[in-house]
Formats: sequence, C-alpha cells, structure tokens
Amino acid sequence: MNADYSFKPGWAAAFAVTLLVPTFVALGNWQLDRAAAKEALLSLRDERLGGAEWVIDAPGPSLDEIRYRPVVVRGTFDADHQFLLDNQIHRGQAGYHVLTPLKLDGPGDRAVLVNRGWIGVGPDRTRLPPVDVAPVSVTLHGIADKFPEVAWHLSGAEIPAPGWPAVTLVAEPAALSERLGYSILPYQVLLSPAEAQGYVRDWKPASVDPGKNRGYALQWFAFAGVLTILFLWHGLRRNKVRSDR
Repeated sequence: MNADYSFKPGWAAAFAVTLLVPTFVALGNWQLDRAAAKEALLSLRDERLGGAEWVIDAPGPSLDEIRYRPVVVRGTFDADHQFLLDNQIHRGQAGYHVLTPLKLDGPGDRAVLVNRGWIGVGPDRTRLPPVDVAPVSVTLHGIADKFPEVAWHLSGAEIPAPGWPAVTLVAEPAALSERLGYSILPYQVLLSPAEAQGYVRDWKPASVDPGKNRGYALQWFAFAGVLTILFLWHGLRRNKVRSDR
C-alpha cells in the first residue's frame, strides 16, 4: 500500500477563504493607511505649534490652513449668546466646554467661537453654570483647532437646546450659525491659559496613536494568514493507491 495526498477543499471552505482573506487583507491595509495619516497629522501639529502666530480676521483662513497654529483674534464677545458643549470630561468629572462667539473686527459680519475652557455640571443638571463674560472689545491668543467630533450621534443632536446659554451635544458650525443668526468660522480657538475670562484650560491634543492602528493591521493580516493555513491543511486529502508487486 502506498499513500499520497491531493488537495481537495470543500466548496464552502473555498468560498469562505475567497471572500474572507481579501477582506482581512484590505482591512489591514486600511489600518496601515490610517496609521500613516495619523503620523502625518502629528508631524503637522508639531510643526505648526512651534510657528508664528496667525491673525484671524473676517473672512479668516480655512481649517486646513489654520489648524494647530497659534492665533490672535480681535473682536467683541457676544455675551448674550453662548453655547455649552455637553459631555466633556475633565479628571473624571462631567462638564461643558464654554463656546463664546467673538465677533471679529473688520469687514463682514462673522465670528469665531472661542472655547473658554471646561466648567463642571454641578449637582443639578437643570441649573446651568454661570458663564458670564464682559461684552467688550478684546485681543485674545490661543490655538486654532477643529471642533470635537463624536463617533456617532442621534439625529438632531447638533441642534442647540432652547434658551441661552444653549446646550448642544455636537458642535456643528452650520447649526450653531443658524441659531446665532450670523456666520461663524468652521473651527474654534482654544483660549490660551494665560488669558482672563476663561475656565479650566488643560488643553491636550486628541489621542492620536499610529501604533494602535499598526497593531490592528497586524491582527487582520494574522487572521488572513491563519485562515489560509487552515484552508490548505484541511483541504489535503489522503489517497490510498494499490500497486502490484
């Protein structure tokens, strides 16, 4: 009796491998692309934070131009119309970020939202914290950045609640502009901790970890590799061959 092997995978296994292995490889490549994008973002942030201050005036530079740059803004606070961005956590405590419109000096009727920092919710959520600010002309220093993003939210979460200050779950520039009745720039200014009229300003960059994405990529590639090996292993069939002597 002689024994040899042939490769005879089942059709269901072949279909699953044909579908899943390319999918796992594509997901791995997607995570590598995300890691590369985050590395580029970190490099851009480091470069711009060390640069000279930009002056923001109406109509102002775009988000791509201004993000992470030190900035100077001149204008007047709209003290009667402020937003409280909800679900902001500081050292384990719930609170708000106080977004105050600053009507910019110069031509046009535009404003930028100045993030004056974090303030706690307090024991009673039905009573909003006092966020009064003097409605005077000011020159402020800070860092330009995009508004915080959320992974998902219910429809309508971007619409501010009635009354002032208006609580909002999502800082969406178009919805905030509509509520104010005038245009705001599509980014915020994180008020410098050295400035007055602010709250807790422990500004830390959002978590950007390219290593995590590379780890996810390795997992997807490993899934593809293990599935391929199992497919080859279980597809082998032992054949018995009779031979006359």
